[in-house]
Amino acid sequence: MSSEDALRDLLLAILLLSEEGIERERLHTLLAEEHPQWQTALDALCADGWGPLAIVEQEGRYQARLRTSYLHLLDDLQLEKPRPLRKAVLETLAIIAYQQPITRPEIEHWRGVALASGVMQQLQELGWIEVKGHRDGPGRPALWGTTEAFLRHFGLPSLAALPPMVSAREAEDA
Repeated sequence: MSSEDALRDLLLAILLLSEEGIERERLHTLLAEEHPQWQTALDALCADGWGPLAIVEQEGRYQARLRTSYLHLLDDLQLEKPRPLRKAVLETLAIIAYQQPITRPEIEHWRGVALASGVMQQLQELGWIEVKGHRDGPGRPALWGTTEAFLRHFGLPSLAALPPMVSAREAEDA
């Protein structure tokens, strides 16, 4: 095994074991002394991936992920199929993602209907939303926003990578 292959394998092992991802500075601390060319190897992995793995950088952290073209295999491996999300949950998540930070009454205004109690709870249980603060004003309502788990689940490096919003009229015309 060449030293380049050994370094690539070492980087892949670190990335796979770093559940929340790992920062470049931490990689430097771990690798720079014995592998001064580690940054070149990381950049090559980010550009090309390796086998079924893609290396992504998200909010300054690097992670190894399964390429999207292989995600269909996960369905066959799951013992329990995830339950599909209701339309209300998906609509609420989209509103939070695009309008955050946002209060519950603002979400209801955007949707045009009152939120069922389980919608926000389900999104919290999935780890996709959390309270980001409180608005100054009567009752100090919670301000909701998405989490890093939301970004990871949907394969987004940041909120800036969300697709542009499309109006209902534009969607009908498409």
